[in-house]
Amino acid sequence: MKITNLGNGRIAIDSPYNPSFVSKIKKAGGKWNASNRTWEVDERSIDTVRSIMREVYGQDDLPQELVTVKATINEDIGEWRAPVVLFGKTIASARGRDSGARPGEGVCFEKGGCDSGGSMKNWYTIVRAGSEITIYDVPRLAVEQKLGWKEEYGTFEVVEADDPLAALKAEKEALLKRLAEIEELLGEA
Repeated sequence: MKITNLGNGRIAIDSPYNPSFVSKIKKAGGKWNASNRTWEVDERSIDTVRSIMREVYGQDDLPQELVTVKATINEDIGEWRAPVVLFGKTIASARGRDSGARPGEGVCFEKGGCDSGGSMKNWYTIVRAGSEITIYDVPRLAVEQKLGWKEEYGTFEVVEADDPLAALKAEKEALLKRLAEIEELLGEA
């Protein structure tokens, strides 16, 4: 997500599609610029825009701590004529009843999947019960706020990143311990 000062008293907001964001940014005076595919608002509204971004996506344009989330879905999660959004990230989106659904960017279905259904005019996006999903680059704030998550959906956990140096640190600790033992044995001799 990005906010750009246009230099004419307006700012442009580049963000993923989310119906809740669209509704809220319009109330803040946002106008859609189709040629740039951005929302434009008065630059004096930047604090309001950032607040809306945090409320909807769990982050704004400023640097955020990102985590990986693993979710197990116990019941179908569906949205009428909209994508399924959890933790501010699009998990799956359909375009119509017969379009099927696609996983969102940075979303991996380990088990289960997503689909579309309903009628031609009243279609929906669905994430199937039994799905196990890995969601990458989720703002930690969105997880802490449980944005879009309901307890009946199932369970989720934050997967802490492996420290690439952990093995070397453990080996160093073991070697230092062994070196101390050797020093002790040499001191006794």
